[in-house]
Amino acid sequence: MVASKDSEIELERLIIEDDAEKPLPRQHTNSGFIFKAYVICSMTILWTGYTLMVRYTRSTTPSAELYSSCAVVFLSELVKCSIVIGFIAWESNFCYKKIHTLLSREFFGKPIELLKMSVPSMTYAIQNNLDFIALSNLDAGVYQVTAQLKVVTTAIFMMLFLGRKFSGRRWLAILFLFAGVALVQLNNVDDKSSKNKGENHFKGLIAVLSTCVTAGFAGVYFEMMLKDGSSTPFWIRNLQMYTCGIFWAFIGCYMSDGNFSLSNFQHGFNSFVYIIIGFLSVGGIYISLVMKHLDNLHKSFASAVSIILVVILSLFIFESVHIGLYFVFGSCIVCGAIMLYNSVNE
Repeated sequence: MVASKDSEIELERLIIEDDAEKPLPRQHTNSGFIFKAYVICSMTILWTGYTLMVRYTRSTTPSAELYSSCAVVFLSELVKCSIVIGFIAWESNFCYKKIHTLLSREFFGKPIELLKMSVPSMTYAIQNNLDFIALSNLDAGVYQVTAQLKVVTTAIFMMLFLGRKFSGRRWLAILFLFAGVALVQLNNVDDKSSKNKGENHFKGLIAVLSTCVTAGFAGVYFEMMLKDGSSTPFWIRNLQMYTCGIFWAFIGCYMSDGNFSLSNFQHGFNSFVYIIIGFLSVGGIYISLVMKHLDNLHKSFASAVSIILVVILSLFIFESVHIGLYFVFGSCIVCGAIMLYNSVNE
């Protein structure tokens, strides 16, 4: 009887350990249709709202009253860090002992892992600031379409860092993507409105292309860290990245403005700016949820819908927006290319 009882206990222990090591079935259950639809709709709203809100504030606010993009990025990193700590507490059932043990072992006890995550956090901080430069000089629709070139940079970094190989179908999608973005840029060749507003289309284009490079690199690097075989929990990885992000964003505040101080930190802030901080913070968390629960096809669908919404809403919000045939055809080609690219399982 004793041997039988010991066998039962051992079997129970093995089952519990096996369940702990294989969380995929639980994730699959949580990733039902309603959950996927919720995340896709939320991502679409966040991307659309963030793009339009940044464009609106950067194009309508006088330069003397303009807020600091670095301050916005810094505050958003603080908010993201707080949200992640909340998720860690929730997964630990708000048990102080569990939270303390987890943070001591996985966060404070692994300084090298924290140092590794400083790379994507710095890249994301640069990317977020480049977004503000791009949207200060480009229409929201042009920015949103051109930013989809991050698909190309992501593919390149996947080949370099992860050794991925892509089918001819995906390379065809990339060619279509280039063609679509080129058509969208042609729509702005004869547009004089941006010049009248003191905007620099070339500067905005360079900024959004740089954003694509930084986004592609940071995304692939983060994926590489998630799949490096270590036992570091998902939300701890996020905490490592956002903690480093706070540091880099704070450094960015000093580098961008030599007169930076706490007294003028919130210069130009209003309700719209705080909404932007909310979009940027929650958007970062949702990207993590997409990486954890959804595939690229769902993300590409959200991107395509966001492009359409940004273009339509821009017509009502901004008087200077002119949508020509080049833009319409280019946007359709870009949306189709994104769906084609992510429809291939590799």
